Amino acid sequence: MKYSSELVAFIEVARLGSFAEAARSLNLPTTTISRKIQLLETELGVRLFNRTTRSLSLSEVGERLLPRAKLVVDTVRELKDEATFHKANPVGTLHISAPATVFSLLAPLFSEFLNKYSSIKLEFDSSSRTKDLTAERADFALRLGPLNDSSLIAIPISLLHYSLVAHKQLVEKHPPISRPEDLLKWPCILNHNDGLILPWRFMFQGESIDLNMDHSLLSDDLIISVQMALQGAGAAYLPTGLVQQYIDEGRLISLCEEWIPRGRELYLVYTDKQHLPSKSKAFIHFIKNKREEIAVLLNG
Repeated sequence: MKYSSELVAFIEVARLGSFAEAARSLNLPTTTISRKIQLLETELGVRLFNRTTRSLSLSEVGERLLPRAKLVVDTVRELKDEATFHKANPVGTLHISAPATVFSLLAPLFSEFLNKYSSIKLEFDSSSRTKDLTAERADFALRLGPLNDSSLIAIPISLLHYSLVAHKQLVEKHPPISRPEDLLKWPCILNHNDGLILPWRFMFQGESIDLNMDHSLLSDDLIISVQMALQGAGAAYLPTGLVQQYIDEGRLISLCEEWIPRGRELYLVYTDKQHLPSKSKAFIHFIKNKREEIAVLLNG
């Protein structure tokens, strides 16, 4: 910090009563000590020492400022020690932003992280809205690609796959689906993100098709959409991890699997890769080493 080395020189000269002795104590040339004292006196606009050819003593102002200088130096040292400790040890709170669905699917992973790093706390913001990490003071976000903000550091974590599902009774009520447009005749459960209704995307005979469906139910909560699909309210296009258990149990039927395109990439994003505290480095390292488990949790 500015002038901290000058204050250290001032304290040491006052303690030893000699520029030369202070220089030896601080392992610096005597001229450097003299220059630091002159700089400090110029900055403060006062004389700190009474100098003669035979003696050196604190001035009246120097006597009054010495205790405060010691306090400043001690405070700076404590700040540096604390900063060094936090840099070397994973301690503190991490603020993480992600869609609620991602938090729900990855809950076992976050629990494992907390068990491993008991001195770190996690705070979740489960809004589906894409937020400015700096404005929201979030340390990390988990976001589905493609990403628009090129200023973010983005680490690819896993693909999030999707499934088109419906209750068995609903499937039995409708003729077999021969092409994606046939789904326009089905009751459908749609999802939206901040009012933006997400289309259903299919790959059919080499062609990418986005269907803008009519809906029997519109929801911004995928968990609710799963529950309504289980009640037969409509077909739903949902992350596979949310519905795979019910497919395995026979409660939901997976439709048109060959038409569902490759999943969306999930990224761990953050704003700064320099001077990261140890808590952030620990989280990044943990997530990188858990890619295979994350893929399983996301996709059932």
